[in-house]
Amino acid sequence: MLKNKRTLILSLMLTLAFVLAIMGSVYSAEKVMVIGMNTSTLISLDPGRTAEYEGSLIVNNVYDSLVRFKPGSASEIEPVLAESWEFSGNNVTFTIRDGAKFSNGDPVDAEAVAYSLKRAVKLAQPPLWLIAQFGVTEDSIKAIGNKVQITMDKAYSPSLVLSCMTYSVTGTVNPKVAEEHNVEGDMGMAYLTEHSAGSGPYVLVSWERNQKIIFERNKYYWGHKPEIDKIIIIDVPESSSQLLQLKGGTIDVAWNLRGDQIPDVEKTKGIYALSKPQFKFIYLAMNMQTPPIDNVLVRRAVKYAIDTKAIMKAIGGNMLELHTFIPKGMFASYDGDEFPYNPEKAKELLAEAGYPNGFEITLTVPDFLSTEGTVVKSYLEQVGIKTNLEVIAYTTLLAKYREQGLEMVIARWAPDYGDPDGAAKQFANSRVPGTGGIPQQIDWRNAYANPEFADMVEKAAFIQDKGEREKIYIDLQKKWQSDSVFKILYQMASQLGLNDRVGNFIVNELVQTPWELITLKD
Repeated sequence: MLKNKRTLILSLMLTLAFVLAIMGSVYSAEKVMVIGMNTSTLISLDPGRTAEYEGSLIVNNVYDSLVRFKPGSASEIEPVLAESWEFSGNNVTFTIRDGAKFSNGDPVDAEAVAYSLKRAVKLAQPPLWLIAQFGVTEDSIKAIGNKVQITMDKAYSPSLVLSCMTYSVTGTVNPKVAEEHNVEGDMGMAYLTEHSAGSGPYVLVSWERNQKIIFERNKYYWGHKPEIDKIIIIDVPESSSQLLQLKGGTIDVAWNLRGDQIPDVEKTKGIYALSKPQFKFIYLAMNMQTPPIDNVLVRRAVKYAIDTKAIMKAIGGNMLELHTFIPKGMFASYDGDEFPYNPEKAKELLAEAGYPNGFEITLTVPDFLSTEGTVVKSYLEQVGIKTNLEVIAYTTLLAKYREQGLEMVIARWAPDYGDPDGAAKQFANSRVPGTGGIPQQIDWRNAYANPEFADMVEKAAFIQDKGEREKIYIDLQKKWQSDSVFKILYQMASQLGLNDRVGNFIVNELVQTPWELITLKD
């Protein structure tokens, strides 16, 4: 315990010195906001590659998409680079606004928008599925004067298409910069991992991994002029360190607080808490390629064995119970729970499946979900399932997971748009194309495929009647609970701490925060 305290104190001293050095290096007249965040999940800040939600949060403030959700909303669409749009049959045509410029002063035009969308298709990185699901190819994206026309394979619901167009993968990249740094056909992807070439309100100045990321206001930004000159994200992995630094005044925003820390924030003068339910959740998944997970009785036993309420209590509470893949607050979410905690039932099912003495399996979790992993391991072993707990970096976990390389995993997921279609395609339709035409959905990563579920997901995407569409999703969730390889552990809520000088910090259910609207008192 003493060693841990000394380590924490040393970490705080080093961070304080680091932040003071940053603050001393900028002009006193500048408005600078410092965010403390666990940045270990960040892989790339290229809009064509970014798939993790911290990366998307950043990319959305550096690159402009065609449309976005209105600040604070996860359902209402507003224009960005597209002034207007029109759907006709299989086509959607966006009219590109005049006057937008990239951060180097180059104009943003329809050619640049079309290039960026084609680039995303050609790079074929994980977030591509948001475009690929509509049958979009390089040849189906065209710049026609000041318009960009996208031809889809079918006439999809306009609200669904526009929701997907808000995601960071549609961010517009300066073609000139991308091609200047083209290495072996990567269209600048290596360069744009740690540099930027966008038209958003901020410019990426530098990124020192696991230390700091610095952004400066884009002087050419066409939209609402940002009040803050510089935003600095410093890597503070531990929520306890974030809280102490927030209270000490060395950071303005603590991004990764726990629910049990909010009362401390609320009683501390000079800072305040911001809590908001998210569409993001934590889940457990089992790989069907790992016997005996291919036995549905075993999967059901695992689900009965885990006490999700105990998990929420262990990590401090202030989150929501959730038992299916459509988050609470989103259209068509289902509240039922077929597998409440019942260890005796779990043992019965294991015996019925031919495993009265349990079996052995490796559970892999990212370092920031180690508590959840420890609790789940404890409950599984109580019913005879010997669980080898592997705690690794999130980036390492993702690389293995995307290759179907994990036996059992605890991970997090957040929808890319505020429609149940996105969640359903990830967890119940392994037919959705991904990188190189190979599915990369969450169910595919666990070698799980149910043709009936896939049919239901695909049918729901085209239904216009809201009641009929809701009924399909509810039926799907009930069947999915019974058969699938997943158990949802809980739904998350954003727990932020902010200095009183920070104002208009808006977060929606998809964790989107427009930096240009944030105010900062001197």
